[in-house]
Amino acid sequence: MDLWIKILLVALFGILIYREILKSLHNPHKRPLQKSKAGFMSFITITILIGVFTYAGIFVTKIETRDLRSFTPSHSPQMISIYDPGVIELEGMVIKTNLAHQGELTALATQLTSACAGDKGCELQSLFDYVTHIPYRTDHTSRNAKKVIETNWGDCDDKSNLFASLLNERGFDYRFVYVPRHVFVVVHTEDGDNLPFLPASLQIEGKKFYYAETTAKNSKIGEFNGQFPHSFEGIYDIKKDEAVDHETVSFSFG
Repeated sequence: MDLWIKILLVALFGILIYREILKSLHNPHKRPLQKSKAGFMSFITITILIGVFTYAGIFVTKIETRDLRSFTPSHSPQMISIYDPGVIELEGMVIKTNLAHQGELTALATQLTSACAGDKGCELQSLFDYVTHIPYRTDHTSRNAKKVIETNWGDCDDKSNLFASLLNERGFDYRFVYVPRHVFVVVHTEDGDNLPFLPASLQIEGKKFYYAETTAKNSKIGEFNGQFPHSFEGIYDIKKDEAVDHETVSFSFG
């Protein structure tokens, strides 16, 4: 359900309750006891109504996904609810993701990997090359993967959304890594032929996930982007819809 429909329904509910309260308080035929009961019920109703609005307010926020902090850009406000698709909570942060639906980028992913003849390492680097060559341009919203393709530009979260969407199409396992004012992807592969010397990786659940910095043009899967685990604000497994426990993650070169 769209966020504005939710807000409208809550507002209509409030108006109807308030109308009934006014009726009960201005009925001249009510006895003192009845008026007393009406006043008590009005108090209870208003308290519940305030609670509903407060609860709704907690779960509606304005965010800017690159720095993962509550923020309202003057030129591009973004109103979201944690119940909206693609919105996640991670380590106390509210984050908006915008992956393409499964199947939407199948044709593109197939085209990009057609020359790899089933070589997974080649496929992974081919998808990555496509994303890294899209011009970097900063904005204050989390843009959909398809929109990034149509406009041919994006920032770190936009390009990470696109890369993750392409990885989904080819069956690769990956995680989002959030650091202050930035997000990047780590991806699992068993094929190390295309990896650079001493590639940067995270050990997660017994598997190596290699760094993939989507904002670095001409970079390779596994190239280190300067982000050590002490700077991580959160690691997210979007397929399981859950955070990765930092205590279970280790960093290494090679």
